[in-house]
Amino acid sequence: MPGRTLKKPRAIDKKAVQLIEKDLTQSTIVLGHVGISRTNPDFYSVTVMNHILGAGGFSSRLMDSIRDKQGLAYGIMSHYEARAMPGPFWVNLQTKTETTNQAISGVLAEIKGLREGMVTDQELAEAKSFLMGSFPLRLDSTAKLAHVLAQVEFFGLGFDYFSHYPQWIEQVTKEDVQRVAKQYLNPQHYVLVVVGNIAKAKVRH
Repeated sequence: MPGRTLKKPRAIDKKAVQLIEKDLTQSTIVLGHVGISRTNPDFYSVTVMNHILGAGGFSSRLMDSIRDKQGLAYGIMSHYEARAMPGPFWVNLQTKTETTNQAISGVLAEIKGLREGMVTDQELAEAKSFLMGSFPLRLDSTAKLAHVLAQVEFFGLGFDYFSHYPQWIEQVTKEDVQRVAKQYLNPQHYVLVVVGNIAKAKVRH
């Protein structure tokens, strides 16, 4: 059987909005675009950047701004799913129908802020400390170890990956974080999906 021909996903060159009407009291929001591949040399800088943006739980900028300061969502996260081909980047959250536009604007503001200014020394140190410190937890069972070994083999990461991962994370600088934010985050060209009471939400994005 001949192998399948895979095409690199096309970059999003304009904003696309999909509104899905449901009789709900909250809007479910997903905003994203094409991300990076697992073998991209910027993978570790993007990992640190994404932790600071929205993957770092209560220490992330999105959680601090959208949940803690504005009270718009119970939870919010950003994700980079790196694959053999560039995988998706997306942010997801739920908010009250009336605050849909405010929440979307808040997400875009945090993405722009990360692109335009340096992260703080504390943000960088906390992100790297968590990523390095939590790495052994990815190997604390035979199932988890088998999963990581499969990734190492599939992506050709080398069996020195286990000793080098903390070093690669530690080497990420504030300049690296801003550089990859500018390169791989796009607050102008993205796909936005909103599910909820669209007539009442009056989505403007």
